[in-house]
Amino acid sequence: MSNSRLAQIAVTRNNRISRKSAITPMMEAVEERRLMATFAVTTVADSGTGSLRDALTKANKSSDTDLIQFKIGSGAKTIQPTSALPFIKYAVTLDGTTQSGYAGKPLIEIRGDKTSGDGIRVGGGNSTVKGLIINRFSGNGMILVNKGGNTITGNWIGLDKTGTVAAKNGAKGIVVSTSANKIEKNVISGNGSSGLQFWSAASYGNFAYGNYIGTDYTGEKSVGNISTGIAINASASNTIGGTADTQRNVISGNKSNGIVVNKSGSRNNKIVGNYIGTNKTGDKALGNVAYGVEISQPNNTVQNNVISGNGKTGLVLWLSTASGTKVTGNYIGTDKTGKIAIANLWRGIEVTNGAKDNIIGGTGIGERNIISGNKQNGVSVYQGSNNKFFNNYVGVDVTGTKKLANGGDGFRLVQTNTTLISGGIIGYNTGYGVHNGASKLTVVTGVKLIDDPLFLIKMT
Repeated sequence: MSNSRLAQIAVTRNNRISRKSAITPMMEAVEERRLMATFAVTTVADSGTGSLRDALTKANKSSDTDLIQFKIGSGAKTIQPTSALPFIKYAVTLDGTTQSGYAGKPLIEIRGDKTSGDGIRVGGGNSTVKGLIINRFSGNGMILVNKGGNTITGNWIGLDKTGTVAAKNGAKGIVVSTSANKIEKNVISGNGSSGLQFWSAASYGNFAYGNYIGTDYTGEKSVGNISTGIAINASASNTIGGTADTQRNVISGNKSNGIVVNKSGSRNNKIVGNYIGTNKTGDKALGNVAYGVEISQPNNTVQNNVISGNGKTGLVLWLSTASGTKVTGNYIGTDKTGKIAIANLWRGIEVTNGAKDNIIGGTGIGERNIISGNKQNGVSVYQGSNNKFFNNYVGVDVTGTKKLANGGDGFRLVQTNTTLISGGIIGYNTGYGVHNGASKLTVVTGVKLIDDPLFLIKMT
């Protein structure tokens, strides 16, 4: 082969190599990523390797969901921060149940009397905090802000390590200002304000079930929050309790109301299946000092609760903004069987100060309320209009055959307009069955009266 041909082949080969090099992709630098990490708290010290502060700081360095476990020897331990603990920026599981010796009762106490402000501050969303004792902070025991979807479970908040004595956080036990959180199986008691607060329009679609709020860990002794047990303030579509026994909250022993639903925007909340004013077995009074449930906002539901033993009235709907609420299937003034009195010391139900368009009771057997055994009137209606009462038992037990009298009238109506009392039984009350005081367009129809006369009213 000629030299010129060999040179041509070499040039062609070099060109091919050059073109191949030009299109071969370069290896890019791989971004450093960290998978979920586990951090162990191995000391009660407030700083340094193995401390809770160090674990929270490390978890805040990445958006991956991290796990913080407790491995501080065995048994009960106390951590006392000397300054605010790190705000939780990303999803984390803070798991006190990992401490050796845990058998259902929290062993890790996070005690705030050497610092100021709030205790555990959760802001990353989709976090879990469980199995801790959180007490003695000057602010709230715990706050949930920014992002929701958190689960707070199995904690004692506001109690000491025995679970029987108040060790209050200075403000609320838990403040929720995010959505879709689960507050479950905690004891939230002894705090300096409300036990659990759902606060602002940002706090919607939350669930609270299986908690003891205002009692010790046994559910048998009062360790009341200084204010209300559960406060729903400008917050919508939250569910307190549920249809299963395991979802029942015991909300008793608080120094003000059991539950309050107030401030504009608190609508479509459900209060279902709770014991409000009794012990955990629903057979003894453990009353909230004021009202069992107080509602001043529209379109809420109160269903299948025991609301008894409270220092004032069991259930209050008040102000003209309290409209469209449905009250069905509750035992108000009795034990959980509906056969034994556990009196609210005032009335069973008050619909007052202009409350309107509410429905108390219903057409089904399970929708009637048992409003009996209370110290004063079974039901008081003051002002307001178009409130309807269907098929309730007022002054008799759940069977409708035995005396369980209220201490005043069955119904006392004062300056009301267009009240309907339809069906059910009114019997054995100390006063009148229905006392119609300066009220207009009252209709009583289809009611069975037992030893209770009507006053200034006709029945059809």
